[in-house]
Amino acid sequence: MRIQLLITSIILFIASAATLAAADTVEFSADLVQTIPQQGEMHGRIYVGKDQLRTEITIDDQAMVQIIDIKNQTAYMLDSRSSTYIKRQAGAGDLAAGGEQARDANPCAGMQHIKCELLGVETVNGRPARKWEIENTIQEQSNRMLVWIDEERKIPLQQVTPDGAMMILRRMGRETINGRDAEKWEMTVTGLDGKSSKAYQWYDPVLKMNVREEQPGGYRRELGNIQIGIQPPSLFTIPPDYSELSPQPYNDPDQ
Repeated sequence: MRIQLLITSIILFIASAATLAAADTVEFSADLVQTIPQQGEMHGRIYVGKDQLRTEITIDDQAMVQIIDIKNQTAYMLDSRSSTYIKRQAGAGDLAAGGEQARDANPCAGMQHIKCELLGVETVNGRPARKWEIENTIQEQSNRMLVWIDEERKIPLQQVTPDGAMMILRRMGRETINGRDAEKWEMTVTGLDGKSSKAYQWYDPVLKMNVREEQPGGYRRELGNIQIGIQPPSLFTIPPDYSELSPQPYNDPDQ
């Protein structure tokens, strides 16, 4: 289960930060390094196609591959040792080219028992954003969260949780990351006790995704050795000798 969660985390790093339209996708491959406190470094490689993503990583001497088919709203996790794969279908509108939602998409699309109401357009740190109220409709008590989604990038610029904790994202400037021009963004999270923590991400406007992320405690993910070019379709195809397994439900041990 640890392996599956780590792979999913990497894919979210790649896909959720991208905001490109399919026709404008820049195809490329890159090395991936992720550092997790008390667990050390994990190395892998990613391949970004027109509307598909592939990640290859090795954890505990086990090679794992995950493929995201954005066009068909499907993710596949491949196990090379057993020649098997698990298929997961996204909800309607969950994935678009590069992870982007449509400009007018409801952020609650495909979610059960979650309701979204558009409250208007406001400015957050100089950027226009759509303000949404998100409600869990099966909670007995009020469970409403406010989220401001950037009009251009479709990323949350600010959110306030039902208990009053706040997250805000602001652009700080530009820096060079592994030879590439990138926008530096700062995320500040403030808890109910008034204490804040900061995380940083560097967004490549050509690749239209984050090329580095740093979080408190030494957690870090970064793309390097980026090579732009058309990716072979075979990278995003399930080998014919692989058999499909049924996904197992995940029980959170912290719950």
